[in-house]
Amino acid sequence: MNDSVFEALLNSHALVEFSVKGHILWANQNFLKLMGYEFDEIAGSPHSIFLSDFDWADLTTGRPQTGEFRCTTKSNENIWVHGSYSPVKDENNNIIKILMIVIDITEKKQLAENLERKNRELQFAASKASAATYAKSSFLANMSHEIRTPLNSIIGITDTLAETSLDERQSSFVEILQRANHQLMTIINDILDLTKVESGEIHLNLAPFDLQKVIDDVVSVLGFRAKEKGLQLHVAVDPELDSYFIGDCDRLRQILINLLSNSIKFTHQGSITLKIGKNTTTRPGNLLFRISDSGIGIPRHMYKDIFRAFTQADTATTRRYGGTGLGLSISQKMVEMMNGQIWLESEIGTGSVFSFTATMPETTERTTSIHNPMQGRFQLTDINHRFIDSNMKILVVDDVDDNRNLFGIYLQSSQHDVHYAESGIDALRLVEQTSFDIIFMDVQMPGMDGYEATRLIRELEKAQNRQPAKILACTANAFTEDVAKSMDAGCDMHLSKPIRKDTLLKAINSYLPPAESTL
Repeated sequence: MNDSVFEALLNSHALVEFSVKGHILWANQNFLKLMGYEFDEIAGSPHSIFLSDFDWADLTTGRPQTGEFRCTTKSNENIWVHGSYSPVKDENNNIIKILMIVIDITEKKQLAENLERKNRELQFAASKASAATYAKSSFLANMSHEIRTPLNSIIGITDTLAETSLDERQSSFVEILQRANHQLMTIINDILDLTKVESGEIHLNLAPFDLQKVIDDVVSVLGFRAKEKGLQLHVAVDPELDSYFIGDCDRLRQILINLLSNSIKFTHQGSITLKIGKNTTTRPGNLLFRISDSGIGIPRHMYKDIFRAFTQADTATTRRYGGTGLGLSISQKMVEMMNGQIWLESEIGTGSVFSFTATMPETTERTTSIHNPMQGRFQLTDINHRFIDSNMKILVVDDVDDNRNLFGIYLQSSQHDVHYAESGIDALRLVEQTSFDIIFMDVQMPGMDGYEATRLIRELEKAQNRQPAKILACTANAFTEDVAKSMDAGCDMHLSKPIRKDTLLKAINSYLPPAESTL
């Protein structure tokens, strides 16, 4: 090493020399300043005054050592250094001293420790948030179950009552009940949908779909409601727009129903118009949807808050029109999942225009599948649901008497042979005695629940080489993990309570041979 290189090293680094036995021979000013000593104070002192737990013996073998070490200064302060120990040998290859090059890394180490601490804090906060989300989801699942179970009977009996001979006064009472049932189910579904979106439970089911059919479905649901209020519902589709696209038609339908329902709710006279065309704005997405109305309008200062959960224009709006204020928040999140944007233009007393874009590629594929009963609120809509002159053996398993009775009422005019079990154990015993074509299995029952009963039935069928029954899980829980749990247990379909008569009959008819299920 020439003099200039050694001088540069001497000035830029902290250097210290030790004897072979580890005693200090020499140190430069950088080292002395770092450790807080004068040289006379440490000359001849052992290496251990800086590093008490260092194994010096390895250096005497001639192997260099490098590492990060925590040292103690004269003021008893701990600092971190990067140290390189290099044995120095004479012409006979004997070690005569050890040179240590020291770099102060205390600040770097503190930054790393602070970062690690922050990461731990973030991980702890994330775990707390995850636990809170899980607790909220569990609470909502339990709440959903507790509300949906009695609502299953209320809606079922109300619908059945509406099919009987009623005078005008009685019919009006039933209509009031049906509207109240619809409002309550909308609230429950909105709360669950928001929770699913926030927790990442909702995933888009991308498949080819006919856009016009989605529009027709929406109009068939909301057209009568608009007509009841004396409103005109117009639909205008760009004639140059293709008919088939790839996307989640159920979620698109839900967004349109949310936005159009709001327009109908807040419009007292005039019209509501749905326009669909190619997106020519600078916003992302290839499709543009606009819902305009002549309603009460929204003040400009509410624009930024209107898409927040549980928010309406003001408290007076909530008192007068009702609702949870969740529909727009859910719609916004679903639009964002479709790689689109939603925005609002409105003036008080003039009306509102809600616009959103969506990314849905055009397709030449014309094959669409029936709606998956595990997706959204639209179940089994493409299956004929009239009674069939067929004698299927059906088992209804539910620990609640009212639910079993309701299924019996639904099926009383059919030719099916219906049996009942009030527990998983009773269901297993009946299946051991006879074979069933369809089993409606309540999954939440005391003792042996529906999941365990289904697994044992599948094992029995396999052991006896039986034709497997179609097992339909019936549950008040509507979360994705509940659907997956039902499927994993061996169920063929998942039906969320309340189960209406037409849903039940569609489910049964979906398992009939094609010749029998077509009238």
